[in-house]
Amino acid sequence: MTNRLKALIPVVVMMALVVMSVVPGMPAKAQSEPVTIKIFVGLGTGYLPEQQAAQVALADEWNAAHDDIKVEFEFHDNDTARDELLTRVAAGDAPAIVGPAGVRSVYETSELWADLTSYIERDSEELGLDDFDAASLGLYELGDKTIALPFGVYPSFMYVNETIFNDAEVELPPTEIGAWSWADLRDKAMAVTQDANGVYLGEEGFDPDNIEVYGYFPFWTNFRASTILFSPTDAGVQLNDDGTVTATFNQEAIQQAVQFYQDAIFVDHFEPNIDAENAISEGVTNPFVSGRVAMGASHTWLFGGMQEAISSGAFTDQWNVYPIPAAPNGITTARVHADTFAIMDSFENKDAAWEVLKWLTSGEPALQLATTYGAMPARLSLRSDWEATWLEAFPQLNLDVVYGALEYLDAPNHEGYMPNYARAWDALEQYWNNLRSQPDFDAIGELDAVNAQVQELFDEALSGEATDYVPTAVATEAAQ
Repeated sequence: MTNRLKALIPVVVMMALVVMSVVPGMPAKAQSEPVTIKIFVGLGTGYLPEQQAAQVALADEWNAAHDDIKVEFEFHDNDTARDELLTRVAAGDAPAIVGPAGVRSVYETSELWADLTSYIERDSEELGLDDFDAASLGLYELGDKTIALPFGVYPSFMYVNETIFNDAEVELPPTEIGAWSWADLRDKAMAVTQDANGVYLGEEGFDPDNIEVYGYFPFWTNFRASTILFSPTDAGVQLNDDGTVTATFNQEAIQQAVQFYQDAIFVDHFEPNIDAENAISEGVTNPFVSGRVAMGASHTWLFGGMQEAISSGAFTDQWNVYPIPAAPNGITTARVHADTFAIMDSFENKDAAWEVLKWLTSGEPALQLATTYGAMPARLSLRSDWEATWLEAFPQLNLDVVYGALEYLDAPNHEGYMPNYARAWDALEQYWNNLRSQPDFDAIGELDAVNAQVQELFDEALSGEATDYVPTAVATEAAQ
């Protein structure tokens, strides 16, 4: 720079200051609008009216502390959320973050999620990856990309209405994992099943067409979730070294499972069929608090509904959690659900979305959301606070059973990978509905048939011949 230019710099600066002083009304440079991070809730839990206020309050807390990024939770009914989300994506109006989303949601729509690998590697120290439950760290790895951080896990166990057992003078199940079997559950379930006239199953005059209390009800479940409890060698999907995938939904353990459920409904009469399931579920936060179910396998996400029913006086019976029974092969499998928040790949400002995602999975926000959702935090450092919350609500809660279930989780997960996922899932669910509604259904023969059908779907997907599976809502939107 020449000496002449150096001499001119103070003069230019002074002139600029003069202009600013004589034109005080000159507008300052407009600040950019804040980025709005919309969080789409509904693929999993979190959408229920009683869960919404806590999430809105959390967003308000973030928004009060940040001017550049704003957070907004959107609530969608679980029955239609998947179609609504795909419609939004097809219309170019994708939200920033989706969650809490379960393992099924991740694998069913795996192409929707952004790869967070580089973000996680960059911020690994801030994230404190060692604080996450090791069992959940690998759930969201799709090939060489990671689409989410662990958020919450939902171990499963048997909810037992102890009042029903005591009234029937039947011994409660054991509290040690591996100490009872599905055959033992059958015996106990039959002993506590009661018709509307107060007659127990096995007593003279019992009316199987007018049952008031069922011994067992696998409520809010599906084919893969129900059959995994019989400890198959895999979750119906065998990955082969040559890159092919074999459907194994007709393996021996799954045959045992479907035969057990069909007999429980139509032969032994201790489990409700679909019509009875709907009647039990009507007007209650969950089927268990109807007072008509002695036992039911479910997860920690049921805690919220239990708390609400007890607080309102809708459920006053004594209850607790007990281990899942061992399968006929001697292996205990306590299926696990897991929830996370993932960033949509089509959302442009992923940096802003990542900042919100980190916040959702950190400290107090993660604890608040986990409590709202009934999830056990994936962060080990939050477990003691989570325990205290639920022990205050349920002082009798057997946490040994809750934590013990994590040692027997299903791996691979029952909601895990399937080629042609949505079509395969729907085929299995059609089978499951037929099994629970048709007394003369050929459980084993039709299992072979649906396994062959699913195998064709797998082969189509891997050969590239599968066509897109477009929900009705998306097709309607595209036609308009």
